[in-house]
Amino acid sequence: MDLRVHLPELAPAAVAAHERLAALPDARRDELARLAQDRAAELGLMRGPQQIPLVLSPVALPREELSALGRAARLVVSALVKVCRELIEGSPDRARLLFHHLSPLEQEALRTRWREAEELLIGRVDWFVDRGGRPRALEVNATIPAMPAYSDAAALAWLQAWTPARAEALFGKSHSNAGWLADGLLQAARRARRELPLRVQLLHREGDPQRSELVVLSRLLLQRGCAEARTCAPDDVALDGAPDRVLYRHLFARYVQPETPLGRAFLDPSRHGMWNRVDGWLETKGLLAELSLRAASPALSSEERDAVRSLVPWTRLLDDVSDAELGTGEAYILKRSHDYGGKSVVIGRDIGPAAFRGVLAFARRDPPGSWVAQELVHSPTLDRFFAVQAPGAPVHAGRGPLHLDISTYASLIEGVPAGGSVCRGAAGRVVNIVGGGGVAPLYPEDVLRESLDAA
Repeated sequence: MDLRVHLPELAPAAVAAHERLAALPDARRDELARLAQDRAAELGLMRGPQQIPLVLSPVALPREELSALGRAARLVVSALVKVCRELIEGSPDRARLLFHHLSPLEQEALRTRWREAEELLIGRVDWFVDRGGRPRALEVNATIPAMPAYSDAAALAWLQAWTPARAEALFGKSHSNAGWLADGLLQAARRARRELPLRVQLLHREGDPQRSELVVLSRLLLQRGCAEARTCAPDDVALDGAPDRVLYRHLFARYVQPETPLGRAFLDPSRHGMWNRVDGWLETKGLLAELSLRAASPALSSEERDAVRSLVPWTRLLDDVSDAELGTGEAYILKRSHDYGGKSVVIGRDIGPAAFRGVLAFARRDPPGSWVAQELVHSPTLDRFFAVQAPGAPVHAGRGPLHLDISTYASLIEGVPAGGSVCRGAAGRVVNIVGGGGVAPLYPEDVLRESLDAA
């Protein structure tokens, strides 16, 4: 699969937008940053009480590239699910090695409900794009893939600040990731023959910092004819198995004990109309390593094999490679197989050979199956404007080099179309919102071009 996207070398409309921002007087650019950031926060670009930074320089890709990313993400996710099935059924010892870290409830779901978890409502492939424009799948998120509403908020807010009279119409020509998720949930419920109109519960943990995403999703579900769509914490969830109920799980299974009523509901997803189903094993980084290793597996279709060979970087369990094979670490990264949020990512090029050897020694003291090694994908920085939120000061526009990544959603529910994408930016190579990264507005190139003409 020879897929290339205009990210390191920006599409013409994105170049033009950045140049227009650069040409603005400082005061006007600061005003635009304040307005766009405020609107984004009102639309849900929040993590708890904190506003998520908005990258002010928008990104645009031709529609055919966005569509190709959607197809590619689905192929990678479906291939991952098939390799997982191959492991569980044919190599149970290897599966136990990969999945030993799972919580008690996840272990029970893996033992008894893993085939139901293959009915994946939403996954997210996180790509880094190399200098040649080739996207590489660094990770697959499958438990609670965030950012559908965040990405919509960033895209609509930028348009409202840039061209308020045309913002809604222009956004309507783009892809709504939150709308896609709402439609996918309804499609899953229809296929499962849940009774209409649906009563949807969007379950989150108490004090969940991502609740703003669920509030947006609940509004979209009500607009689509649901009788009820409410956010709720474990103390307020109804678990009666009513045929018109749907339970959208935005609560990590590791927070739930199997013997509780909620745990028993998590282990009976069909009765409770539950998506996302418990599937923490699917986003284990060691499973992506197994996918990389088994790229030629006969369990995969020819399209899936091609996608894995082309788009998944060399990734291995650390136990399967020697220190000598990794050399100085210049060309590799290390990360815990079961961590998230970029917290344990170690980039050999950034820390140097001596420190890399020290991290290797540390990692090898952990139980087998705990760490993976992956080839470093060289994603260059780009000059970008971004909203700066200094404590006690008004938001203003900053400028500097940012690494951009792109993430694409995928669903394995029959009838759900290819997903859209979201773009993040950060000063470091680990591009993650929890680590201080921001969300960049992402549009089809024709939409961004039209917005520039309208302003």
